[in-house]
Amino acid sequence: MKNSIVKSFVLSFVLLLSFVSFAQDKVESAEVDANTKPSSYDPLVAQKFAVDSESQTMVVINENENTVEILSRTKDGFEKTKQLLVDNAEGRHDVFKIYVPQSVAVYEHHIVYLASNRDSSFVKVLTLDGVEKEFFKFRGAAQAFSYDVSTKLLYIAGSNAAGYNVFVIDATKGFDNMTIKGSPSYQYIKKMKADEIAEKDPSGAGLAIIAIGTVFLVLILISVVLSVLFGKLMVNIQNKKGQKQPNAVISDNEKTASKKTSDISGEEFAAIAAAIHLYNDEMHDEESTILTINKVAKAYSPWSSKLYNMNPYRR
Repeated sequence: MKNSIVKSFVLSFVLLLSFVSFAQDKVESAEVDANTKPSSYDPLVAQKFAVDSESQTMVVINENENTVEILSRTKDGFEKTKQLLVDNAEGRHDVFKIYVPQSVAVYEHHIVYLASNRDSSFVKVLTLDGVEKEFFKFRGAAQAFSYDVSTKLLYIAGSNAAGYNVFVIDATKGFDNMTIKGSPSYQYIKKMKADEIAEKDPSGAGLAIIAIGTVFLVLILISVVLSVLFGKLMVNIQNKKGQKQPNAVISDNEKTASKKTSDISGEEFAAIAAAIHLYNDEMHDEESTILTINKVAKAYSPWSSKLYNMNPYRR
C-alpha cells in the first residue's frame, strides 16, 4: 500500500514537470514569433525571371528578341499570354542607343522591369495582364533594382565606364501611383582628364609653360646629341681618311707650273701667242664665197591648174 502511494506521487510529479516544461516552450516560441518581423530584404541584383505565387504568372526577359514575355499557368505547363517589345533593334546601327531589358520582378501583383542603354534607363510598371501603369525615365545606365517592403521604396542602381547611378521611386501610395518627385538620387561621373586639368589650371598658363619647356628641352637634347656623338664620329672619319691618303708626288708639269711668271721671257710669250692664234684659225673650215643662182623653169601641167577644180556655173 505504501509503495503504491509513493509510485503514484512520483508519477504525478513527473507529469507536472513535463507539463511545465511544455508550457514554457510554448510561451518562448510565442514570444519569438511575436518579436520576429517578416523579412523585407530584396537583393539588389538583376533578375531575368520573376513569378507571382498567387496567380502563378511568370515573367521572363527574352534577350534574343529584346522582349519581356508573360507566361500564365495552365494544366499542362505555361502558356505565353503577352510579349512586350522593349525597343526595336532590327536594322539599327546605333547599338548604344538601343534599350535592353536588364531586370524584372513582381511586387504586389504588378510587373516591374528595367531597361537601359549606354546613357539612360527607364522603369515600367505593368499589371499581370501586361497593361502599362507607370513609366519613369532618367539619365544614367542602370542594371538592377530592389523593393523595400517596409519603406515602400524602389531602389534602382547601375554602373558604367563613366561612374554609377542610384535612383529611388516612391511607392507608398501603391504601384499604380508611384512618384519620383522628391525622391533621393545620386549620380557619380568620373571626371575626364581635360576637366581635371581645367580645374587645376583654369588660365592654362601652367599647361603652356610645360608645353614650351618640353619643346625647348627636346631641341636642346637633339643639338647635344648631334654635336657630341655625330661631331666626334665625323672627326674620326676625316682623320682616318687623312691617314690612308698617300704622300703626293710632285710631277714635272707641276714643277713647271710652279715656276714664277717673272722668269718667262718675251720670246716665250710671243711663241705662246702665235700657237694660240694658229690653233683658233684651224678650228674653222675654209668656205667658198661664190654664190650661184639657177632659175628653174616649171613646165605647165593641167594637173595643177585651178581651173579644173572650179565647179561650172549653170545659168
